[in-house]
Amino acid sequence: MIRFDELLGQDRVVDALRRSIAANRVAHAYLFEGIPGCGRRTTAVALIATLFCHQPTAVGACGSCPSCKKLAAGNHPDLHLLEPLPDKRDISIEQVRELQQMLSLRPFEAKRKACLIEPAERMSVGAANSLLKTLEEPPGHGLLILLTSQADLLLPTVRSRCQHLRFAPLGIDDLTSLLVRQGMTPDSAATLAPLAEGSLELACNLKEEDASASRQVLLDALRQVRHQQVATVFDTSERLVGGRNEALELVAQLISLLRDMLLLRSAASDRIANVSLQGRLLEEADRFLPARLMEALELAMETRRAIQGNVNPKLALDRYLLRYSRLRIT
Repeated sequence: MIRFDELLGQDRVVDALRRSIAANRVAHAYLFEGIPGCGRRTTAVALIATLFCHQPTAVGACGSCPSCKKLAAGNHPDLHLLEPLPDKRDISIEQVRELQQMLSLRPFEAKRKACLIEPAERMSVGAANSLLKTLEEPPGHGLLILLTSQADLLLPTVRSRCQHLRFAPLGIDDLTSLLVRQGMTPDSAATLAPLAEGSLELACNLKEEDASASRQVLLDALRQVRHQQVATVFDTSERLVGGRNEALELVAQLISLLRDMLLLRSAASDRIANVSLQGRLLEEADRFLPARLMEALELAMETRRAIQGNVNPKLALDRYLLRYSRLRIT
């Protein structure tokens, strides 16, 4: 179980939470926003552990009391997780009603009951509206933490009733340290951390050879699309895109490549992540005016937000590649 003093990369958020605990002003509902793998969930559990702990210290939960041991084992009776059922895309209104019934009961062992809602943007409209009743009239012993990568997909009324804390992507040094802490060799961690877009989750799923090879495939595909030949756009997206999760990983790689192109055009080659592709990235970057290259990056971020919503991944990538090819000067 992670304590506050062991968290890396989110000092601003952790400091705010520790001050709230010290002043006995912990909110009844939090909205933790950030990319997957940036530490949202780990921070949430560290907060809950501190509040549940029988003998908390200045740096968080003690780690050795019965409450801490149950949290570490994942079987504390006062912590609940609300997520879509295995065969469903969204969190249903029935699930929220069950949560409300649970929160109406007194805690079994801790001073509070806590619930993690993840991913919060996947609540149906009915579920979100039902949750509003709890957010407006929270039980004194209840704590709700909503985890999301895109807060603007939540109802404004839900957002306004939570304390909103934004998590930044992890820095390369912190990400490298976390990978080593999880057993990766320092050399592998140093290679993969720059490719992971600030996400420990993505970094853990990468393999050095696969990470480089998949980016090379994507870069080759970008070089081949031509807006004068629309079929090349559709053929490329057909080859690249799979399901929603695969599409999001693809767009993360695209954003990484585009950032490196901008850095190369700015004579900052020492800061690029995709070192093995430097020559090919510079060739592609030279096909853009700097302002248009920045526009291509902004469009990629917009595409990621669209896919995180409910846009068809194939259509989103078709649209992106068509606009990308039109931004080139050659």
